[in-house]
Amino acid sequence: MMQLSLAHARTSIHLGQELGCGGEGAVFAIDSRNDLVAKIYSVPPDAKKIQKLAAMTEAASPLLLRIAAWPVDLLTDIKGAVRGFVMPRIIARRDIHELYSPKSRSEAFPETDFRFLVHVGANIARAFAVVHAQGHVLGDINHGNLLVGPDGTVMLIDCDSFQIGTRAQVYTCDVGVPLFTAPELHGRPLRGLTRTANHDRFGLAVLLFHLLYMGRHPFAGKFSGQGDMPIEKAIAEYRFAYGPDRGANGMERPPGTVPLEAMGTSIRDLFIRAFERSGNYEGRPDAEKWIDALENLESNLRVCSTASWHHYPGE
Repeated sequence: MMQLSLAHARTSIHLGQELGCGGEGAVFAIDSRNDLVAKIYSVPPDAKKIQKLAAMTEAASPLLLRIAAWPVDLLTDIKGAVRGFVMPRIIARRDIHELYSPKSRSEAFPETDFRFLVHVGANIARAFAVVHAQGHVLGDINHGNLLVGPDGTVMLIDCDSFQIGTRAQVYTCDVGVPLFTAPELHGRPLRGLTRTANHDRFGLAVLLFHLLYMGRHPFAGKFSGQGDMPIEKAIAEYRFAYGPDRGANGMERPPGTVPLEAMGTSIRDLFIRAFERSGNYEGRPDAEKWIDALENLESNLRVCSTASWHHYPGE
């Protein structure tokens, strides 16, 4: 095992067991540090990536560390080369997609109900609000970079892929998942592309739709036109399968799915604004608007007359 040191703290660390691995590298426990873990890249990062990571460690703040596994120090080898970074350790959390369907939710979060889903949705919006307020953009939004705790708190992970803004430079996010990517970015190369918070707001709305509408994608529906309509193409053409213009767009929501209006007019209107073509030009609902609407939804949920633990929306 290579000898590693914290670049800022100038102290040596010893890696413990491997906790997970991905395409870029692996995450390890750190001996005698239960609060931190180390991400080690399989291929040492290039100069631009190192600059980005250094900017992230300088930008680390209590607010960011509360909602994200944010880099707090660089890791260097015996020759002084950067090999990775350390970040807060996240424990006792599950992937966000385990909340979507009643079956997976009953296994991963057995004590929860719909009220919990709305609460988690508001916390997702809060996490986005913090990142945006610090001048950064998530960019690569997907199911895999959100973890949920049993108390409904949310943590963002894989933060080294985020777009990081400083006073002097923007370090772009060069990757993305098409199912969460704003329509105006489809077909464009992401490498080197400067994204905006408005692009993130599309991905935020998709995440919230998945959460509130039992894992359904807002652009997955029945297409009445010729040929197939894969979700990526529907997104690029603004074919929101649940919106008021779905008929004109040749779309209809799948049979048996929850209608858009079920969550009330405020939530309905926010989704329409997030997914219509005008959102590209006039701006999609920001995280604060979602927080307000979801808090209002949670406070107005009705209690089932036959099962007091069951809450459901209704205006």
